[in-house]
Amino acid sequence: MKLAIRQLRSSPAFAFIAAITLALGIGANSAIFALVDAVLLRPLPFPEPERLVMVWERSSTSLRGEVAPLNLLDWNQRSRTVERMAGFVPNVGGMVMNAADGTSETVPRQWVTAGIFDALGVRPVLGRTFLPSDDSRRSNVVVLSEAFWRTRFNADRGVVGRDIRLDGSLYTVVGVVPNESRLIGRSSIWAMVPIQGAPAAARTAYFLQVIGRLKAGVSLEAAGADMAGVARGLAQEFPATNKGRGVTFEPLHDAVIGRELRLTSMLFLGVVGFVLLICCANVANLLLTRASVRTRELAIRSALGAGRRRVIRQLLTESLVLSAIGAVLGLGVGAAILKIAPSLIPEGLLPGAVTLNFDWRVTAFCVMAALFVGLLFGLAPAWQATDFSSHVVIASGGRTVTGRGGTVRSLLVVGEVATAVVLLFGAGLLLRTLLVVDSVDRGYRAERVLTMMVDPLGSRYPTPASLVHFFEAIEGEIRALPGVRSVAWASTLPLGSSDAGKMPFEIEGDPPAGGEPTYDGSPSADGDYQVVSPTYFQT
Repeated sequence: MKLAIRQLRSSPAFAFIAAITLALGIGANSAIFALVDAVLLRPLPFPEPERLVMVWERSSTSLRGEVAPLNLLDWNQRSRTVERMAGFVPNVGGMVMNAADGTSETVPRQWVTAGIFDALGVRPVLGRTFLPSDDSRRSNVVVLSEAFWRTRFNADRGVVGRDIRLDGSLYTVVGVVPNESRLIGRSSIWAMVPIQGAPAAARTAYFLQVIGRLKAGVSLEAAGADMAGVARGLAQEFPATNKGRGVTFEPLHDAVIGRELRLTSMLFLGVVGFVLLICCANVANLLLTRASVRTRELAIRSALGAGRRRVIRQLLTESLVLSAIGAVLGLGVGAAILKIAPSLIPEGLLPGAVTLNFDWRVTAFCVMAALFVGLLFGLAPAWQATDFSSHVVIASGGRTVTGRGGTVRSLLVVGEVATAVVLLFGAGLLLRTLLVVDSVDRGYRAERVLTMMVDPLGSRYPTPASLVHFFEAIEGEIRALPGVRSVAWASTLPLGSSDAGKMPFEIEGDPPAGGEPTYDGSPSADGDYQVVSPTYFQT
């Protein structure tokens, strides 16, 4: 080991270039491994995550549909295999929080039903979570995320029981839950969706996504059979709304991660794997070149009695020391990448329960990667460097170089070029796809169009008419600004996800195939909608 370190210190330029090359390769791989580990390898951060499932309403038009509140209540009462089910509204909106000093801020908020944290197995950091008694239209209680509690309330343990003003109304803080509770989106506040005592029409209001916790020892198949019986009973009891509707179970991990995110993670891992191979080939070439310079030194060692195995072991030790230096630097590179990753990853790409951590698992991966690349780029040069006749080399003054060394270097260069071509070809295809997507006619022109988000306080504008007046006033003031040609407002941006939900409709004389019955029994279909101003399409 000391001799290996001494040899590397004698060639600082070589050691620096090789270590930096390896650091970039190992660092990029460690950062992507952290993503793959969080997405594919780690279980969700909840107790007994294998018992957690997503529960969907199945219909003739969808295998995985959102759930009506009254159906959720009946499922909880009648299921014999699911310990608890609770729902949440998938879209994370905002609530305006008014501080005592007169300032206000919009806080990410998610609507949930009672029992959501119990279903996940989440224990509060402070206070409590929602209780069944909170399920009332007059119960204004909220739960805070740990991150929001620490940053906004300075981790004040007296926050429980305190009233805060949200959207102009007073809400009581009842608890603080860990950050991992942010299953979907990045919510800072959870508020209750009251579903007890909902009207009969709520049996066709499909807006909840439901999480369930299976009873211990219950399989998905057994739970599915049980809930199929529950669905048949509801269809007989409420034929106008539940006929033809069933239940679909899905492991929560699969539902949260999604097929696209899994494929993207594996694609990234493959790309950085190719980059690491290129780094290894570069370092192997450097080692071969350095070995050709050290031919006389190695020949003298061999002539003095050092066996080939011993020389190879010494050269491999130098390679492993080099890869260890690269791994240490790579840890820093990987940590830096993960530090800036949250600002580079698009909002909503990673589920809230998935966090990128540089922990012992990533460190262990770096150690294994260093060992692998040290052997990978060191073995061939070490073998080639000792493939000579010591007497011939000494007699020639160290000027003899075997032709096979050049052959190995040529093969490494060919491998580098081939791998680089594959990566370049893939990058070209990706760039071409992005250009094609960018050139697609989206049906609107985004040039010179600016957007802003306005979240009016509900207490100040309690009626639709007052909201319309508010937006018309803002529209008039913006239109009066110099350079503004047209102004419009909408509930969501073009191609954005709508928070408004779905609106049922029917065409007289042409009922949709497999249409879902409404609460009054008439066949219907539904579609997404958004609210816009008269000048929306012109703008």
